[in-house]
Amino acid sequence: MPVSSISAAVQRVENTFAKKPGLALQADSAAHAVLTGGLAIEVRHPAGHVIRTDMPAALGGGGDEVVPGWLLRAALASCAATVIAMRAERLGIRLDQLEVSANSRSDSRGLLGLDPAVPPGPLEVDLHIHVTAEGVSPRALAELVAWADEHSPVTDALRRALQVGVIVNGERQAA
Repeated sequence: MPVSSISAAVQRVENTFAKKPGLALQADSAAHAVLTGGLAIEVRHPAGHVIRTDMPAALGGGGDEVVPGWLLRAALASCAATVIAMRAERLGIRLDQLEVSANSRSDSRGLLGLDPAVPPGPLEVDLHIHVTAEGVSPRALAELVAWADEHSPVTDALRRALQVGVIVNGERQAA
């Protein structure tokens, strides 16, 4: 079976980073958010891509766009799916189907500051993954997903105690 273009591309990058590990460390693209009115936010990528968010009408927003928390779940689901697909290609597995849903449960009292014991973010997050590949055992698919789960950057960022620095008008704030 010929090597896919995805597998070949990943192999080239792996080879480059194996020879020159310093090339792997790089700044990620910034997300630049601007209030456009009410609670509507426009987020821009340096390449010009735009995502818009808003809050539901019940919280004073227009309700016309996705809420920021949904973007977190979208990032989690899409990153997990991407890493699964990349790893499958490297292993020569041709996926028939791959669907990933990220679900969470939150308590809005945390967002509103109504109870200091309630965190503002999700209380729990689950990834629901459906993956099939003809001729590949359920165990091999589970191992594929486990490997991808360990190597997904977004999943890692959510699981690890990542410090978020805050700089206001050019001045770093105390943590």
